[in-house]
Amino acid sequence: MSADNPSRASLQRQTDAFLREFFEKGEMLVKELITENDRLRAQLDVKDEEEPKTSSAKSSAKVTRDNMVELLMMRISALEHECDEIRKIAGNVEEESGGFRSRLDALEGEHYHLASMFVAGSQFHSATNFDEVLRTITEILLNFVGAGSFVIYLVDEERQVLFPALREGGSIDEIAEIALTGDAASQAQVAMVALGRPWKNGDPDFKVGDELVNLPLISGTRLVGMARLESFLEQKHGFAENDYQLLSLISEHAGIGLETAWVRAHAKEVPLRRQAIEQLVGA
Repeated sequence: MSADNPSRASLQRQTDAFLREFFEKGEMLVKELITENDRLRAQLDVKDEEEPKTSSAKSSAKVTRDNMVELLMMRISALEHECDEIRKIAGNVEEESGGFRSRLDALEGEHYHLASMFVAGSQFHSATNFDEVLRTITEILLNFVGAGSFVIYLVDEERQVLFPALREGGSIDEIAEIALTGDAASQAQVAMVALGRPWKNGDPDFKVGDELVNLPLISGTRLVGMARLESFLEQKHGFAENDYQLLSLISEHAGIGLETAWVRAHAKEVPLRRQAIEQLVGA
């Protein structure tokens, strides 16, 4: 045991020396950290004391009793300028939107007109008798043209007169026949017979009184009837551009429909035969 004492004592001394050196270095490091922390705290305290002074100096330089009104007026002026810019942008947007709206309205009107023309033409082509043709004319004049009162005449070719076949807005018994030739015929009726083609916009209105227009109904060159428009519906005050196109359509397609209905009424029902069809095609 005595032999081990010297080595054990040496080891104890080394350990004590290492611990003493370790703690001394740690103490020095702690002191340095404390010193550095105190220095940083002192700098922060100085900065905190200087900032209120600086900010107060700046604020006092910005807003004072003397310049408060001036600064407020400058702010108000800036806000008014901003409002003007917003109004200008809003006005441009509204103007552009209005342009789109007017274009949309025009397209809707054009679409309605094309639909009206298609419906009118289809109705005339599908009509198979006089009643259907007259009903189609009535519906178009009432619903599309806006005529509130009118008379539809048909031609008696043997007597060369127009006789009333239908009246809207009054009694048909009050309507007399109209001569197409001879001394009793007016210049308007003579001119109508001489027209020799369907009426179109720009042609004479063939008026003989206070009616709106006397519209000839013509198939090819053959006058088969006339529509005398007497007045508009209450909500309408005049013809629009689209109305003239509808009147032109009535003049042609109603004339064809009336002649077709007449031919159908007097034609014999004959079965279709190949030989007869080939002769017709070859002719």
